[in-house]
Amino acid sequence: MDMILDGRAAVVTGATKGVGRGIGRELARHGARVFVTGRSAPDHECLDAQTTGIRCDHRQDDQVEAAFKLIVREVNAIDILVNNVWGGYEGMVEDGAFTWSKPFWEQPLWRWD
Repeated sequence: MDMILDGRAAVVTGATKGVGRGIGRELARHGARVFVTGRSAPDHECLDAQTTGIRCDHRQDDQVEAAFKLIVREVNAIDILVNNVWGGYEGMVEDGAFTWSKPFWEQPLWRWD
């Protein structure tokens, strides 16, 4: 395996499953020291010696600040940031209708606050 990222620190937000999880695995496979974050506890089968899971709800500023302070204490600097966080479909129903598929000009105004 080519360790082209050896010595690099990477953070992948929203990485407890899906695309983020795959990105975190590949970064670690290529030698990066990886920190993965997510609202749910990271699945231990996706973590290896190169990867640290951090429970963090990125909708909460204090949790984000705490997560990044922990990371910087561990590695001093972040070389790679993959901002993959997604809050999900919470609040996508208005007046009983799922609004996500509507064009932006038909979205509820509160969504842009």
